[in-house]
Amino acid sequence: MNYEAAAEFWVEKDKDAVKMPPDELRKELDTFLKDEKVCTLAVADGDFVRCTPLTYTYREGRFYIFSEGGLKFRALAKNKNVALEVHAEYHGPGSAKSVQVTGEALVIGADDESFVARADAAGMNGASLKKMGLILIVVTARKLEYLNSELRKRGYCPRQCLDLSDASLA
Repeated sequence: MNYEAAAEFWVEKDKDAVKMPPDELRKELDTFLKDEKVCTLAVADGDFVRCTPLTYTYREGRFYIFSEGGLKFRALAKNKNVALEVHAEYHGPGSAKSVQVTGEALVIGADDESFVARADAAGMNGASLKKMGLILIVVTARKLEYLNSELRKRGYCPRQCLDLSDASLA
């Protein structure tokens, strides 16, 4: 198996891909991510990896996720780099629609001073969530990789990338 060749598959395809204008892509991503509610959060530290389905709220490049706890925090204690995936229901060939996110997590406990304000910023009732003892994970996206088979109909490559680490796009 040639792992390097397999890893370069999309890098090569992207060289000739028809890209959406960044503003159009951002609007499409915002709409998709606001319409969906469930993500899968992947975390790792050394040999320990964890992938957890969670509900989220999306606002301006940030995913707000509340959790009671769990093994994901073992990795998050040491490694704030995360991956996150959101997908729409698959209805067969030509219906794939998803976003893969690379980002950084900020973990805020209910005992943290900024908990209520951050939860309120996500459109949630921070005071109620604090009483419940929930933990807030804020994932700030650095890169969003969008897959939408229907983009072909509009003349675009079905895979689009938005790099938010580029200051001109953030």
